[in-house]
Amino acid sequence: MIRYPLLLLAIAVLLGGCTTLRETEPDQTARHQMLLSTAADEASQRISPNLPAGTSVFVNTDHFGSSDDYQSSYAIGAIRAAILKQGYNLAASADEADTIAEVSSGALSIDRRERLLGVPSASVPIPLAGPFKTPEISLWKSKERTGVAKFRLTFYDAETGALQDASDPVYGFSHFDRSSLLFFGSTDSNLMPPDVEERRESNAGTQD
Repeated sequence: MIRYPLLLLAIAVLLGGCTTLRETEPDQTARHQMLLSTAADEASQRISPNLPAGTSVFVNTDHFGSSDDYQSSYAIGAIRAAILKQGYNLAASADEADTIAEVSSGALSIDRRERLLGVPSASVPIPLAGPFKTPEISLWKSKERTGVAKFRLTFYDAETGALQDASDPVYGFSHFDRSSLLFFGSTDSNLMPPDVEERRESNAGTQD
């Protein structure tokens, strides 16, 4: 009766020759953070208020999210940068502003989808030894990660509260997709410009 678990163990040893160790600081990987920040960048680039040139704008983030989490902090910075690039000035407080920009976040997260053609990993009970997890055997595998950002901005007069400009929400997307066929893999991503990606790969090649 014990031959079957031992056979599975032998197969696992043969097929499990490649091991990946994951270390990251903080808890989120750099890729996770870049999926969110790249989507925030793309959404912010679509901000285009219809205000007089030189208007002093105070960005109200009370309804955006917690300033303690990095993704909200980065997104708010990207929104402020976009307003500056449009030719407006940022006010330090509402009392010093001509216009209040009320900003809120409808989405800032990551969607994940995985597809497999092969045999997925499974947990097999072994008498007197506890469960044993068999390795995954894939002929074709696809992992898709999509970052999604949705922001809404409403601009109103700082003194009267009258609406000055309100557009539809702005959206931004990022992606990191990896697929493999047997031992051959490919990656498609918009997280970094080509020249930055080349420097990253060059730097990774020099690490031990």
